[in-house]
Amino acid sequence: MWGCRLCTLSVLFFISFWAAGQAGADDFVESWYMSRGRSSLEIENYKAAIEAFEKVVERDPGNREAMRSLGVAYEKQGLKDKAIEQFDRYLARWDDDADIAFAQARALEWSRYAYREKDMLKYYRMGLKRKNDPAARLRYATHLARHKDTSQEAVAQYDKVLDAQPRNAEAHRGLAKAYAWLGQNDLALYHANLARQQTKRESGDLTALRQDMSKGREPAVEGVMGMLAQPEKPYELYGFRMGTRGKFDITPFTTTKVEVGAEHFWNSSENRSGAYLSLGNQVRFNPSNRFDAVLEYHGAPRGDGLAYKFEYAYDGQSLSIRPGVKREFRYDSFAALAGSRASSGQLIGLARSTQFYSEVAFDVAALHVTVTPFVGWVTAEQVKSNDQVGVDTKLSLQLWQQDNWEIAGEYLFYLTHYGENQGGLQPSQREPFAGGYFSPQVFINQIPRLAATYSMENKDELYVAAGPALQYIDEATKSALFRIGGDVHMAYTKHISKPWLFKVMADYTQIASIYMRIQVNGLLVYTFY
Repeated sequence: MWGCRLCTLSVLFFISFWAAGQAGADDFVESWYMSRGRSSLEIENYKAAIEAFEKVVERDPGNREAMRSLGVAYEKQGLKDKAIEQFDRYLARWDDDADIAFAQARALEWSRYAYREKDMLKYYRMGLKRKNDPAARLRYATHLARHKDTSQEAVAQYDKVLDAQPRNAEAHRGLAKAYAWLGQNDLALYHANLARQQTKRESGDLTALRQDMSKGREPAVEGVMGMLAQPEKPYELYGFRMGTRGKFDITPFTTTKVEVGAEHFWNSSENRSGAYLSLGNQVRFNPSNRFDAVLEYHGAPRGDGLAYKFEYAYDGQSLSIRPGVKREFRYDSFAALAGSRASSGQLIGLARSTQFYSEVAFDVAALHVTVTPFVGWVTAEQVKSNDQVGVDTKLSLQLWQQDNWEIAGEYLFYLTHYGENQGGLQPSQREPFAGGYFSPQVFINQIPRLAATYSMENKDELYVAAGPALQYIDEATKSALFRIGGDVHMAYTKHISKPWLFKVMADYTQIASIYMRIQVNGLLVYTFY
């Protein structure tokens, strides 16, 4: 019995010893091949290194060093396809090796692997997740920027490169192209200019991009002339204006306009002259959002010659919203505009309208709708502030288009309510009070009209819009009446040569039998291309 037990123990000891020997032998063999592989890599004997590492991987596919080194040896030996296949297997198991991920991504940039573009981007992402390498991130962003649908992601990657290297010309150049893809011309031009500043020689594609982004924003000088005739008394007013306007971009995000000139206004008994100055600036935050500001001072009026407009604009694909505030002159009469001395010697008029408004534009099928509600007040000499509230509406529908012609139907609706009638031109205890401007308590003006545009082959254009006006006027001192007026607008644009453009605009407005106004404005524009 003891002999059997002793025999069994002897067998178990022999088996254990043999197994340990076999494991030790396997470890020894694997270790030997690893040493041989490392040594072969060092002396650049890549064929021997490949044989050694293949033996290790065959024995132990989980040996990370062997898997990695085998891919390196394949690559050094020029076995491109095998190296890529090996690194695919390696990175599938160990995704924390940023250097190999970047190397694999660069290998897949070769044109023969174009069908693996998604894998190439995947390996760049894999490496960047573990290591912030500006050079690799720049290459990754460059690939993303080649396609419009990944341009936004490219922008984010270029921004990270610039966080680390603010003067990186390639990053600015790439951002310029990406923003151009996205339609953000201001930012595209901004980064194109920065790229140009950081390089001694500008590439042809960047020059073309800057020129393309600068179209429509070139500096320009304009000669301005305007005439106004409003012959009916007591709202008689004539005027003439001549000036010069300059437009230029201080930065890719701002456009500034400056206008200076002189103007003269008169009626049958009085006249006023003076200089004027207008300053305008537009700030563009992005393609959909901007802020416009205009500030004017006119010397012709007696006293108050200040006007302004501040507007924020959001222009989306299907909706446009433009809230703002403006202060305007009232051109209803000489007294309303420039102020007048009544027979008593009192100064009357100088009417100024202040409005808070919000223009909203949208499309309903083929119908374009613009609605502008407003609220505010009108101030004038010798009378109290007059509240006003109303809404302006315009509907436009394209009816016909063929060759150079386009015909549209339009409907304009204006509704204004004033607190009181201040349309008088003489101080009186009875209404209307002496404000000198047209201000019935309720005024409705409806204008159905046709608009025709003729575009010529040389880009010259003629536009005419005309229609009758059905007007409702409710004055405190008279019975409310429906009356007939009219509205005509014309514009002609002539391209004299590449830098020279001429434009003339004419407007005719008939407010029932109260007054008729004719305005003509002309522009002669020289653009610095």
